Amino acid sequence: MNSGRGEFTRKFDRDILGDASAEEEERAAQQASLKAEDRALNEEFDKILSVLDYRAKWLTRRFPEARSVDVDFRGRSFEFSSGGKVRGRIQFQTRLTESHQGITVESTMDLEGAFPRRHDYVNFPKERVQIDRVKRFVETKLMQFASDWQDRYGNA
Repeated sequence: MNSGRGEFTRKFDRDILGDASAEEEERAAQQASLKAEDRALNEEFDKILSVLDYRAKWLTRRFPEARSVDVDFRGRSFEFSSGGKVRGRIQFQTRLTESHQGITVESTMDLEGAFPRRHDYVNFPKERVQIDRVKRFVETKLMQFASDWQDRYGNA
């Protein structure tokens, strides 16, 4: 039978004409579609991670007491030390939403003597992450943390 058939033609050939090759072709088309979706999703995550990587370098240049911590998720994590002890943490994590329809960028931070754990997040459609909005979210969280850090430990 014909190769390169569209979805309707494959379904018609498989269900009506009993063409077994249409089923094989459908599986191949589905696999190719899934691979394309995975590539596109990884590209969106990479856009977010590039913002986090840029800000990680920026943060560690300005705060010698900040140390990047290895993580087992898509994101970045930092510990801030004063007097030889870790006094604060800020972390950004990216993941799919529960429904797998979007991407979440989460911020978690805590600072001894200033505030307990704070958590915030922003969601995006997984096909169209708005990089300017990611930047604003990350920068806002860094400013919040850094301001409190400076007030509490900046001159220590």
